[in-house]
Amino acid sequence: MKQIPASIISNEKIAPNMHLVWADAPGIAFSGQPGQFITIYCEDLPLRRPFSIHQVSSNQVAILFKVVGKGTSWLSQRRRGDEIDILGPLGKGFGIMPSAKNLLLVAGGIGIAPLVFLMQRASSQHSITLIYGASTDVELYPFSSLRAEAPSNPSTSLLEGMRFISVTEDGTAGEKGMATNIIPRFVDWADQIFACGPVEMYQAMMKMPLQEERRKIKIEKSQVSLEVRMGCGIGACYGCTINTTEGLRQVCRDGPVFQLENILWQEVRI
Repeated sequence: MKQIPASIISNEKIAPNMHLVWADAPGIAFSGQPGQFITIYCEDLPLRRPFSIHQVSSNQVAILFKVVGKGTSWLSQRRRGDEIDILGPLGKGFGIMPSAKNLLLVAGGIGIAPLVFLMQRASSQHSITLIYGASTDVELYPFSSLRAEAPSNPSTSLLEGMRFISVTEDGTAGEKGMATNIIPRFVDWADQIFACGPVEMYQAMMKMPLQEERRKIKIEKSQVSLEVRMGCGIGACYGCTINTTEGLRQVCRDGPVFQLENILWQEVRI
């Protein structure tokens, strides 16, 4: 974990209220792992704001966010050359089992943010299916904003050979429905499932009407990235504590990635 001043390389509005920011942060780019996050000091606000590591390229790190409050509004107005105060990488990220070959990724809305970094790291050695859901077409992440090459394999486009399924609630793009409606099609194929989205998506995953034996195997191999309100982001304030089957855990220190079945979802409050 390092606290560094990072110079903004670019700040692009890529969808309504959605921004993609690249910053020069060599230390974090080198040591960050998929699923980990950083916090950024947003001027005049007492608490730093957490952001998933979205992409990494050379010495640069990207974050993807929606403008939802004062912190993200301030960040959305930064320009090339501005410096931001970054702390990270923080938390525990996704873990791919050595035996896993087929990975199912499930994203809901802005939950695509950490999964792109996971795709970067895993695409050269694993078969990946991405299910990506949003309310409507304009809220879908534009994959044209991806860096053209994955650092792990510079000769290969990140999306090459990957199965991609888009889902919108209103049917304006891809299939109509929810991302969780598609999961049963691939649950036998997947060795592991990685997901990021709203709590309601995770609750639906726990209730999927699959055969009990198959359901148990897949839920035990499912990892989810949990977004809750954080105070310090480093485990000192206990403001992001949740209840799990293993007792109280802090999202910022013990997560944000957890096994799906370990969280007591009925007690999670965002």
